Amino acid sequence: MSEVTVEQYSIQGRGKQLSYDVHRSDRTTLEISVHPDGRVAVTAPHDTALEKIEAKVRKRFPWIERNLREVEQLPQPQAPRQWVSGETHRYLGRQYRLKVVIGDRPSVKLKGAFFHVLVPDKADVDAIREVVEAWYRDHARPIFEQHLSRCLRASKPFLGIEQVDLVVRKMKSRWGSCTPTGRIVLNLDLIKAPVQCIDYIIMHELCHLAVMDHSEKFWSLLSKCMPDWEKRRLLLSKVEI
Repeated sequence: MSEVTVEQYSIQGRGKQLSYDVHRSDRTTLEISVHPDGRVAVTAPHDTALEKIEAKVRKRFPWIERNLREVEQLPQPQAPRQWVSGETHRYLGRQYRLKVVIGDRPSVKLKGAFFHVLVPDKADVDAIREVVEAWYRDHARPIFEQHLSRCLRASKPFLGIEQVDLVVRKMKSRWGSCTPTGRIVLNLDLIKAPVQCIDYIIMHELCHLAVMDHSEKFWSLLSKCMPDWEKRRLLLSKVEI
């Protein structure tokens, strides 16, 4: 197999400059992909003319832009938590502050604008973190299941899917994912986003069960299932976790 070579180019389009890497390989077709870090890559046969590659990139410019926006709304790294009274945390899109008090049995209760956190030792940061994260886990799954059921009903005329397996766990760089076997994985931190965003991610992943890539076919299907998905995605891009 020949060595893969990489070249870097850029074009001006729709008032923006787009940089992209060209990977030359033994493959026989030309493919464009957008990576999670925002890199745009073109994989092309060794003998493909630069003019043909540029023409393909220009033709797919709207698709590339859409996928770059998709990357921008991925969860952003958050500053380290201090887990002290007064610190801001979110739940279903609303902002709450921690109120740490001494109590024999660790627990969390949502009261007004506060998370009331009871722990034996107010200085035990690990204990505070563990009880708050456990509270999020306990509340996330039933809420996600409720929204999943609603999205399944709304999308059934277009997808024909009646049931999927749901997994909830921490994810560093995604709000959600899915597998060809019909399993949807949701980021636990999604419980901190507005409910409109929860529905968007679920519907996004349901559509991926039918179309696994971000092709025009996928976006068309998502638009049928959720006509206002772009507004929801914009809202999600502003979520701080």
